[in-house]
Amino acid sequence: MAKRNIYLVGFMGTGKSTIGRELARVVGRKFVDLDQEIEKRHGASISQLFAKHGAEWFRQREQELCLEVAQECNRVVATGGGSLLNPVNFQAFERSGLLICLYTQRDCLIERLERTDKRPLLHNTNIPERVDTLLEERSALYERIKIRIDTTNHTPLETAKRIADLLRTRQRILDRLRDQYIDLG
Repeated sequence: MAKRNIYLVGFMGTGKSTIGRELARVVGRKFVDLDQEIEKRHGASISQLFAKHGAEWFRQREQELCLEVAQECNRVVATGGGSLLNPVNFQAFERSGLLICLYTQRDCLIERLERTDKRPLLHNTNIPERVDTLLEERSALYERIKIRIDTTNHTPLETAKRIADLLRTRQRILDRLRDQYIDLG
């Protein structure tokens, strides 16, 4: 029986890729990192693709990939930080899997993001100000996701195990509900 995908969503730097790799290993599923897949398909880094083609081009390639991945099963998917801004992607993910929002406390998030130059939305900006602006713009979107996991003080493996435990508990509850179903037909 095919299992629905698990989509890790959230702001850049919350650990979607690293935790996703661990989670896929823990639960025995294939891992897909949308940003890495786009880089592989187009032969350049996300930053290079943004610089060469622009945000609109990138978001279109991202949507195409999101729709493709939503047709698959049994995947742990690390989404791009902004992929859910597109309602088409959000709806495709909701229909085909379970969304889990990863988040990190602001100071830790900024510390993580200041260690890399691979984030095109942060190039040539005051990182704390830009993070605050983007978080505010996206907060309502992230709050729509019912399952939220704080990654601040946890290793990727600890977080992956927490998610795996949550998934097992969720499945036991669903199984119990299914067992209690009574056909009054």
